[in-house]
Amino acid sequence: MSREQDRRRLVDQFYREHGPCCAGCDWWRFHNSVVGECTRSAPVAGGDRVAMLGMEGCSLPDRAGHILTPRDHLCGEFIDTHDWEAKQ
Repeated sequence: MSREQDRRRLVDQFYREHGPCCAGCDWWRFHNSVVGECTRSAPVAGGDRVAMLGMEGCSLPDRAGHILTPRDHLCGEFIDTHDWEAKQ
């Protein structure tokens, strides 16, 4: 199993155990098994990307992009169109 497949498995497992949250949202693209970016909104300035993570400093390059969110976050834009019954 590749690292990406392992991360996907962990993200999917978290979603199944905790219900609606970023981990199961169609708009969310994971960076690791805990944090990902929400592609629903327009990109923002680099410093604003990490604001929702509650971090005061970050070693990531300060580049514009989509907002980073923790996997357990839930907002009003949540959508899940994946057929979980078909996934074994």
